[in-house]
Amino acid sequence: MLTGVTYWLWLTERLESAAAWRVYRHFGSPEKAYFSDPGEYELVEGLSPAQRRLLADKDTGPAGRVLARCDGQGIRVLTYADTDYPERLRNIEVPPLVLYLRGRMLRFDERAVIAFAGTRRCSPYGAKVAFDFAGEVTRAGGIVATGVVDGCDAHAASGALRAGGPVCLVTAGGVDVPYHDHERGRALLGDAAAAGCVLSESPPGTKHLGALFHRRNAILCGLACGVFCVEAPRRSGTLSVAAIAAAQGKEVFTVPANLGAESSAGTNELLGRRLATAALSGRDLLADFAWLLPEQQEEMPGLRWKTVIIPARKGREKTGEAAPSAPPEREQGASSGPEGTEKGVDSDPDSRYIEILDASAHLTEEERTLLRALLPGAASTERLIAETGLEAAAVAAGLTMLAVGGLVRECSGGRFELIREALT
Repeated sequence: MLTGVTYWLWLTERLESAAAWRVYRHFGSPEKAYFSDPGEYELVEGLSPAQRRLLADKDTGPAGRVLARCDGQGIRVLTYADTDYPERLRNIEVPPLVLYLRGRMLRFDERAVIAFAGTRRCSPYGAKVAFDFAGEVTRAGGIVATGVVDGCDAHAASGALRAGGPVCLVTAGGVDVPYHDHERGRALLGDAAAAGCVLSESPPGTKHLGALFHRRNAILCGLACGVFCVEAPRRSGTLSVAAIAAAQGKEVFTVPANLGAESSAGTNELLGRRLATAALSGRDLLADFAWLLPEQQEEMPGLRWKTVIIPARKGREKTGEAAPSAPPEREQGASSGPEGTEKGVDSDPDSRYIEILDASAHLTEEERTLLRALLPGAASTERLIAETGLEAAAVAAGLTMLAVGGLVRECSGGRFELIREALT
């Protein structure tokens, strides 16, 4: 007889994360999806014919092999239905239906979790900042979460471990696969599992493929209250982490660095354009999350209190989770006129937005061009390249900075759309 976990693994082994989430939302459980007729899969919005054929395959052999491997290595399989599934992850755009856990489950929702990200080719300055700030966060009662690659990630993990842990490593590949298969890489995974946990959406044995890092970053940011971008050049995956964090409503931090340092050009730009908050110590990273450090409040008198509630996403039940990580909200809605009446908007809203774009001194010309191209509606990167005439690298960099600034967001099908209320 199949166990309940088997159906979760069957679904996530068949489909990538976004498609599996749509199936789950449609049927209410992987088990119901498993026992549905092939014709019922046609009712699931957004599924391709190839994906429907995959669901028609009821072979649970691969899921059984994954379970056996987990049992043999002491890896826990945590599903979206489990009571100790992190509530913070339920609020991201596409929550992972299955998580693989090596180590012990940390109380993410009750603690101040700071995600550390940075270039793998870090400078001595970046290495020291990552190590020192992670140690300060840990000693103050917070939890450091980071990836498992070289550079800033590894130095942050080492700093947290040296301070006594716990630490959470969120991996792109399997929780049993070191990023580099050498003694130091294997030791880091083992130490993190002993002091905290190693967490992944990918089954054990999965290599750290580049296509998996976007999901790794979404989960890393989702677990965190705030995201600390230690050091990054202009073309860096760390800026993508900052964009994901901003889209999730998480506060982004970085440190000032030498203006001539190429390794910090990207993070310096985040500061210069006010897309990140400057941090001068690990304790600065915790300043907005004092109530998640109850035992430390008297020792950290400078901490501020802030509570922001994340609204429930469309099509998903509200969890009631208080979001300690969201930055102060912009005022929404139209301005009020006399007697509290709502002020009317221009009859041609696109013209009004273009005027706002033209007056925005903090935007580059490339970013204004991209925003104008998005006024009619969502568009893919390829379409934006064709319509704007910009180079692919310029489009990618511009979209990243606009997402970090809260002006665009990624939607289904790899398309981007303008957040119009951010321009009002």
